[in-house]
Amino acid sequence: MSVLDAIDIYDPLTYPTRRDEDWKYSDLGRSLRATPEPGEASVERVEGEGRLTITTVTQGRKLSIAGSQGADEIKVAAGDTLILFETYTGHGQYAANSTRKLVVGEGATLIRVVLLDEPEEAVSIRRSTVDTAPGSVFRQYVFSTGAKFQRFETHVDHAGHGAVVEMNGAYLLGDRRHFDLTTRVRHAEIDGVTSQLIKGLVKDSATAVFLGRILVERGADGTDARMRHQALMLNDGAHVRAKPELEIYADDVQCAHGNTIGALDEEALFFCMSRGMTETQARALLTHAFVMPVADMIPDEALRATVLDFLEQKAGGFDAV
Repeated sequence: MSVLDAIDIYDPLTYPTRRDEDWKYSDLGRSLRATPEPGEASVERVEGEGRLTITTVTQGRKLSIAGSQGADEIKVAAGDTLILFETYTGHGQYAANSTRKLVVGEGATLIRVVLLDEPEEAVSIRRSTVDTAPGSVFRQYVFSTGAKFQRFETHVDHAGHGAVVEMNGAYLLGDRRHFDLTTRVRHAEIDGVTSQLIKGLVKDSATAVFLGRILVERGADGTDARMRHQALMLNDGAHVRAKPELEIYADDVQCAHGNTIGALDEEALFFCMSRGMTETQARALLTHAFVMPVADMIPDEALRATVLDFLEQKAGGFDAV
Protein backbone atom coordinates (compact mmCIF):
# COMPACT_ATOMS: atom_id res chain seq x y z
CA MET A 1 0.00 0.00 0.00
CA SER A 2 1.35 3.41 -0.91
CA VAL A 3 2.37 5.77 1.86
CA LEU A 4 0.10 8.76 2.37
CA ASP A 5 1.33 11.86 0.60
CA ALA A 6 2.80 14.33 3.07
CA ILE A 7 0.61 17.31 3.92
CA ASP A 8 2.06 20.07 6.08
CA ILE A 9 -0.60 22.60 7.04
CA TYR A 10 2.17 25.15 7.66
CA ASP A 11 3.42 24.84 4.07
CA PRO A 12 0.86 25.70 1.35
CA LEU A 13 3.15 24.15 -1.28
CA THR A 14 2.26 20.70 0.10
CA TYR A 15 -1.50 21.21 -0.19
CA PRO A 16 -3.13 18.88 -2.73
CA THR A 17 -5.04 20.59 -5.52
CA ARG A 18 -8.18 19.72 -7.45
CA ARG A 19 -5.96 18.48 -10.27
CA ASP A 20 -5.29 15.51 -7.99
CA GLU A 21 -8.12 13.05 -8.73
CA ASP A 22 -8.39 12.05 -5.07
CA TRP A 23 -8.95 15.71 -4.12
CA LYS A 24 -11.11 16.70 -7.08
CA TYR A 25 -14.11 17.68 -4.95
CA SER A 26 -12.28 18.99 -1.88
CA ASP A 27 -10.23 22.14 -2.32
CA LEU A 28 -8.03 22.48 0.76
CA GLY A 29 -6.26 25.63 -0.47
CA ARG A 30 -9.54 27.46 -1.00
CA SER A 31 -10.63 26.69 2.57
CA LEU A 32 -7.24 27.44 4.10
CA ARG A 33 -6.19 30.70 2.48
CA ALA A 34 -4.20 31.93 5.47
CA THR A 35 -1.26 29.87 6.75
CA PRO A 36 -2.02 28.66 10.30
CA GLU A 37 0.09 29.65 13.26
CA PRO A 38 1.39 26.75 15.37
CA GLY A 39 -0.92 25.85 18.23
CA GLU A 40 -1.77 22.80 20.25
CA ALA A 41 -4.55 20.26 20.45
CA SER A 42 -5.20 18.62 23.80
CA VAL A 43 -5.48 14.83 23.61
CA GLU A 44 -6.88 12.77 26.45
CA ARG A 45 -6.50 9.00 26.45
CA VAL A 46 -8.36 6.74 28.84
CA GLU A 47 -7.31 3.10 28.74
CA GLY A 48 -9.18 0.16 30.17
CA GLU A 49 -9.19 -3.55 29.59
CA GLY A 50 -9.66 -3.95 25.85
CA ARG A 51 -10.65 -0.28 25.44
CA LEU A 52 -8.94 2.91 24.39
CA THR A 53 -10.83 6.21 24.37
CA ILE A 54 -9.28 9.21 22.65
CA THR A 55 -10.68 12.73 22.81
CA THR A 56 -8.96 15.44 20.75
CA VAL A 57 -9.94 19.06 21.46
CA THR A 58 -8.46 21.84 19.33
CA GLN A 59 -8.63 25.44 20.55
CA GLY A 60 -8.90 28.04 17.81
CA ARG A 61 -8.36 31.79 17.82
CA LYS A 62 -10.47 34.79 16.95
CA LEU A 63 -8.03 36.79 14.83
CA SER A 64 -5.85 34.04 13.38
CA ILE A 65 -5.97 30.33 12.61
CA ALA A 66 -4.39 27.99 15.13
CA GLY A 67 -2.72 24.91 13.64
CA SER A 68 -1.97 21.46 15.02
CA GLN A 69 -0.67 18.28 13.44
CA GLY A 70 0.83 14.99 14.50
CA ALA A 71 1.03 11.25 13.94
CA ASP A 72 0.76 8.11 16.06
CA GLU A 73 0.45 4.34 15.87
CA ILE A 74 -1.85 1.85 17.60
CA LYS A 75 -1.23 -1.90 17.49
CA VAL A 76 -3.54 -4.77 18.40
CA ALA A 77 -1.56 -7.89 19.21
CA ALA A 78 -2.40 -11.26 17.68
CA GLY A 79 -5.56 -12.72 19.16
CA ASP A 80 -6.44 -9.59 21.16
CA THR A 81 -9.53 -7.39 20.92
CA LEU A 82 -9.46 -3.59 21.17
CA ILE A 83 -12.37 -1.14 21.13
CA LEU A 84 -11.12 2.28 20.02
CA PHE A 85 -13.37 5.33 20.54
CA GLU A 86 -12.19 8.61 19.00
CA THR A 87 -13.91 11.98 19.35
CA TYR A 88 -12.75 15.16 17.64
CA THR A 89 -14.06 18.54 18.69
CA GLY A 90 -12.82 22.08 19.25
CA HIS A 91 -13.56 25.78 19.41
CA GLY A 92 -13.08 28.69 17.01
CA GLN A 93 -10.88 28.81 13.91
CA TYR A 94 -8.23 26.13 13.58
CA ALA A 95 -6.57 23.79 11.11
CA ALA A 96 -5.81 20.24 12.24
CA ASN A 97 -3.88 17.55 10.41
CA SER A 98 -3.37 14.11 11.94
CA THR A 99 -2.25 10.71 10.70
CA ARG A 100 -2.77 7.42 12.48
CA LYS A 101 -1.39 3.98 11.72
CA LEU A 102 -3.46 1.03 12.89
CA VAL A 103 -1.97 -2.47 12.94
CA VAL A 104 -4.29 -5.43 13.55
CA GLY A 105 -2.47 -8.67 14.33
CA GLU A 106 -3.35 -12.18 13.21
CA GLY A 107 -6.71 -13.25 14.59
CA ALA A 108 -7.12 -9.90 16.36
CA THR A 109 -10.20 -7.63 16.35
CA LEU A 110 -10.26 -3.83 16.24
CA ILE A 111 -13.55 -1.97 16.56
CA ARG A 112 -13.09 1.73 15.79
CA VAL A 113 -15.83 4.31 16.41
CA VAL A 114 -15.19 7.93 15.41
CA LEU A 115 -17.28 11.03 16.17
CA LEU A 116 -16.35 14.18 14.22
CA ASP A 117 -18.12 17.06 15.96
CA GLU A 118 -16.09 20.11 14.97
CA PRO A 119 -17.00 23.81 14.80
CA GLU A 120 -18.22 25.52 11.65
CA GLU A 121 -14.93 27.41 11.05
CA ALA A 122 -12.63 24.41 11.50
CA VAL A 123 -10.42 22.87 8.82
CA SER A 124 -9.41 19.30 9.58
CA ILE A 125 -7.72 16.40 7.82
CA ARG A 126 -7.74 13.03 9.60
CA ARG A 127 -5.92 10.26 7.70
CA SER A 128 -5.31 6.64 8.67
CA THR A 129 -3.59 3.55 7.32
CA VAL A 130 -4.74 0.12 8.47
CA ASP A 131 -2.63 -3.03 8.16
CA THR A 132 -4.60 -6.23 8.73
CA ALA A 133 -3.43 -9.83 9.14
CA PRO A 134 -4.92 -13.24 8.29
CA GLY A 135 -8.02 -13.99 10.34
CA SER A 136 -8.24 -10.45 11.72
CA VAL A 137 -11.34 -8.25 11.95
CA PHE A 138 -11.39 -4.48 11.45
CA ARG A 139 -14.70 -2.67 11.93
CA GLN A 140 -14.89 1.10 11.52
CA TYR A 141 -17.85 3.42 12.13
CA VAL A 142 -17.48 7.14 11.33
CA PHE A 143 -20.09 9.80 12.15
CA SER A 144 -19.70 13.43 11.11
CA THR A 145 -21.42 16.80 11.12
CA GLY A 146 -18.78 18.38 8.87
CA ALA A 147 -16.92 21.67 9.22
CA LYS A 148 -15.69 24.46 6.97
CA PHE A 149 -13.50 21.73 5.48
CA GLN A 150 -13.34 18.22 6.89
CA ARG A 151 -11.77 15.12 5.35
CA PHE A 152 -11.59 11.69 6.93
CA GLU A 153 -9.46 9.30 4.92
CA THR A 154 -8.78 5.59 5.52
CA HIS A 155 -6.42 3.30 3.55
CA VAL A 156 -6.67 -0.44 4.30
CA ASP A 157 -4.18 -3.10 3.27
CA HIS A 158 -6.38 -6.22 3.33
CA ALA A 159 -4.56 -9.39 4.34
CA GLY A 160 -7.23 -11.82 3.08
CA HIS A 161 -7.05 -15.41 4.36
CA GLY A 162 -10.25 -15.00 6.35
CA ALA A 163 -9.71 -11.37 7.35
CA VAL A 164 -12.85 -9.21 7.52
CA VAL A 165 -13.06 -5.44 7.00
CA GLU A 166 -16.19 -3.35 7.61
CA MET A 167 -16.12 0.41 6.96
CA ASN A 168 -19.40 2.15 7.71
CA GLY A 169 -20.40 5.74 8.35
CA ALA A 170 -23.09 8.40 8.44
CA TYR A 171 -23.02 12.17 7.99
CA LEU A 172 -25.48 14.95 8.79
CA LEU A 173 -24.49 18.21 7.11
CA GLY A 174 -26.16 21.61 7.19
CA ASP A 175 -25.37 25.29 6.60
CA ARG A 176 -22.21 25.54 4.41
CA ARG A 177 -20.37 22.63 5.96
CA HIS A 178 -18.16 20.28 3.94
CA PHE A 179 -17.37 16.64 4.68
CA ASP A 180 -15.18 14.35 2.57
CA LEU A 181 -15.12 10.64 3.40
CA THR A 182 -12.43 8.88 1.38
CA THR A 183 -11.71 5.16 1.67
CA ARG A 184 -9.24 2.90 -0.12
CA VAL A 185 -9.13 -0.88 0.34
CA ARG A 186 -6.55 -3.08 -1.39
CA HIS A 187 -7.12 -6.83 -1.65
CA ALA A 188 -3.93 -8.64 -2.63
CA GLU A 189 -4.52 -12.05 -1.00
CA ILE A 190 -7.17 -14.76 -1.28
CA ASP A 191 -10.43 -15.05 0.68
CA GLY A 192 -10.85 -11.54 2.01
CA VAL A 193 -14.17 -9.88 2.89
CA THR A 194 -14.97 -6.17 2.75
CA SER A 195 -18.34 -4.54 3.33
CA GLN A 196 -19.15 -0.84 3.40
CA LEU A 197 -22.31 1.17 4.06
CA ILE A 198 -22.29 4.97 4.05
CA LYS A 199 -25.47 7.02 4.56
CA GLY A 200 -25.94 10.78 4.74
CA LEU A 201 -28.30 13.72 5.08
CA VAL A 202 -27.39 17.04 3.44
CA LYS A 203 -29.30 20.33 3.57
CA ASP A 204 -28.86 24.09 3.06
CA SER A 205 -25.64 24.72 1.07
CA ALA A 206 -23.65 21.87 2.59
CA THR A 207 -21.47 19.54 0.52
CA ALA A 208 -20.82 15.83 1.04
CA VAL A 209 -18.06 13.95 -0.79
CA PHE A 210 -17.69 10.19 -0.82
CA LEU A 211 -14.74 8.63 -2.64
CA GLY A 212 -14.61 4.87 -2.14
CA ARG A 213 -12.31 2.51 -4.00
CA ILE A 214 -11.82 -1.22 -3.62
CA LEU A 215 -8.89 -2.72 -5.54
CA VAL A 216 -8.78 -6.48 -6.07
CA GLU A 217 -5.34 -7.47 -7.25
CA ARG A 218 -4.56 -10.36 -9.59
CA GLY A 219 -4.54 -13.57 -7.57
CA ALA A 220 -6.89 -12.33 -4.83
CA ASP A 221 -9.41 -15.08 -5.59
CA GLY A 222 -12.32 -15.61 -3.22
CA THR A 223 -12.62 -11.90 -2.46
CA ASP A 224 -16.09 -10.77 -1.39
CA ALA A 225 -16.29 -6.96 -1.53
CA ARG A 226 -19.43 -4.82 -1.37
CA MET A 227 -19.89 -1.05 -1.13
CA ARG A 228 -23.04 1.09 -0.81
CA HIS A 229 -23.46 4.86 -0.54
CA GLN A 230 -26.90 6.40 0.04
CA ALA A 231 -27.60 10.11 0.52
CA LEU A 232 -30.65 12.32 0.87
CA MET A 233 -30.50 15.93 -0.29
CA LEU A 234 -33.17 17.79 1.65
CA ASN A 235 -33.27 20.92 -0.52
CA ASP A 236 -32.08 22.14 -3.92
CA GLY A 237 -28.99 23.94 -2.62
CA ALA A 238 -27.38 20.85 -1.09
CA HIS A 239 -24.55 19.04 -2.89
CA VAL A 240 -23.39 15.42 -2.90
CA ARG A 241 -20.36 14.25 -4.88
CA ALA A 242 -19.97 10.47 -4.85
CA LYS A 243 -17.55 8.21 -6.70
CA PRO A 244 -17.63 4.55 -5.61
CA GLU A 245 -15.17 2.41 -7.58
CA LEU A 246 -14.31 -1.26 -7.99
CA GLU A 247 -11.05 -2.16 -9.72
CA ILE A 248 -10.88 -5.92 -10.24
CA TYR A 249 -8.07 -8.00 -11.73
CA ALA A 250 -9.08 -11.41 -10.31
CA ASP A 251 -11.72 -13.74 -11.75
CA ASP A 252 -13.16 -15.79 -8.89
CA VAL A 253 -14.63 -12.93 -6.85
CA GLN A 254 -17.97 -11.53 -5.69
CA CYS A 255 -17.98 -7.74 -5.85
CA ALA A 256 -20.71 -5.11 -6.05
CA HIS A 257 -21.14 -1.41 -5.45
CA GLY A 258 -24.06 0.98 -5.47
CA ASN A 259 -24.75 4.70 -5.16
CA THR A 260 -28.14 6.32 -4.53
CA ILE A 261 -28.67 10.06 -4.18
CA GLY A 262 -32.16 11.48 -3.95
CA ALA A 263 -34.72 13.48 -2.01
CA LEU A 264 -36.95 12.49 0.87
CA ASP A 265 -39.62 10.03 -0.29
CA GLU A 266 -42.77 12.11 -0.78
CA GLU A 267 -44.98 9.02 -0.71
CA ALA A 268 -43.54 7.96 2.64
CA LEU A 269 -43.96 11.53 3.90
CA PHE A 270 -47.60 11.55 2.78
CA PHE A 271 -48.20 8.15 4.36
CA CYS A 272 -46.87 9.31 7.73
CA MET A 273 -48.95 12.51 7.61
CA SER A 274 -52.06 10.52 6.67
CA ARG A 275 -51.58 8.61 9.93
CA GLY A 276 -51.87 11.81 11.97
CA MET A 277 -48.29 13.09 12.06
CA THR A 278 -47.44 16.70 11.37
CA GLU A 279 -45.03 17.35 8.51
CA THR A 280 -42.27 18.10 11.02
CA GLN A 281 -42.90 14.85 12.87
CA ALA A 282 -43.00 12.90 9.61
CA ARG A 283 -39.74 14.42 8.39
CA ALA A 284 -38.12 13.71 11.74
CA LEU A 285 -39.18 10.07 11.62
CA LEU A 286 -37.96 9.52 8.07
CA THR A 287 -34.63 11.33 8.41
CA HIS A 288 -33.82 9.64 11.71
CA ALA A 289 -34.74 6.23 10.30
CA PHE A 290 -32.44 6.83 7.34
CA VAL A 291 -29.17 7.25 9.27
CA MET A 292 -29.81 5.31 12.48
CA PRO A 293 -29.18 1.83 10.96
CA VAL A 294 -25.46 2.60 10.72
CA ALA A 295 -25.26 3.23 14.46
CA ASP A 296 -27.30 0.09 15.12
CA MET A 297 -24.50 -1.93 13.52
CA ILE A 298 -22.00 -1.04 16.28
CA PRO A 299 -21.44 -4.28 18.24
CA ASP A 300 -20.53 -2.58 21.55
CA GLU A 301 -23.72 -1.71 23.45
CA ALA A 302 -22.37 1.28 25.37
CA LEU A 303 -20.81 2.89 22.29
CA ARG A 304 -23.92 2.18 20.27
CA ALA A 305 -26.02 4.08 22.82
CA THR A 306 -23.54 6.98 22.81
CA VAL A 307 -23.65 7.29 19.03
CA LEU A 308 -27.43 6.98 18.87
CA ASP A 309 -27.72 9.84 21.37
CA PHE A 310 -25.30 11.89 19.26
CA LEU A 311 -27.29 11.27 16.09
CA GLU A 312 -30.60 12.01 17.82
CA GLN A 313 -29.23 15.35 18.96
CA LYS A 314 -27.80 16.30 15.57
CA ALA A 315 -30.73 15.01 13.51
CA GLY A 316 -33.09 17.36 15.32
CA GLY A 317 -32.06 20.18 13.00
CA PHE A 318 -33.11 18.20 9.92
CA ASP A 319 -36.78 17.95 10.79
CA ALA A 320 -37.83 21.04 8.83
CA VAL A 321 -36.18 22.29 5.66
